[in-house]
Amino acid sequence: MRTLRTIAAAIATVGVLGLAAPAQAMGTGNPYQDMQVGVTYTVYEPSYTAGLTLQHFGGNAVCPKGTEQNSLGVYGKASARQFSIWEGNPMCQDIGIGATVLTATVDGAKATIQAYCDPASKKACTKADVLKYGGNLQVTLPAAKGLRPTTVWIETFGTKNLSAQQLLKIARSMAAVQ
Repeated sequence: MRTLRTIAAAIATVGVLGLAAPAQAMGTGNPYQDMQVGVTYTVYEPSYTAGLTLQHFGGNAVCPKGTEQNSLGVYGKASARQFSIWEGNPMCQDIGIGATVLTATVDGAKATIQAYCDPASKKACTKADVLKYGGNLQVTLPAAKGLRPTTVWIETFGTKNLSAQQLLKIARSMAAVQ
């Protein structure tokens, strides 16, 4: 009888410990840090987001089998100001193509900003057109120790876009997660 109680107590203890495990398995609460655990490219997180909050964060399900998923963070709301940050190595989809209106340096790498201007227009695109029509910033950021470099795309497209300068400020605020 005593052995039966000891076994029952051991099972109860294991059961209680088992209930505590899912809380730890749920992650850090920071989606960028949680994403870093599952990929070998360096995951970057912005500290400047133009006052917009993260609405969605997840992996890209369209990556082919055997390829690491890309991450996607969406800030703001579709009915207002919004931008997205795609990260990966390699990227599993394409980003919009526009006219290059600005190049700059971000963390030692060349960043290109494109505006989604009307291709039928005879007027040359300018960096002001990013705010008017939308656009993107593309850069490959360096690898953190033990990881691979990361292609980063920051895109604004919709009814209220960010400016080229804001896209650049977001990119320059990005830091590798620990």
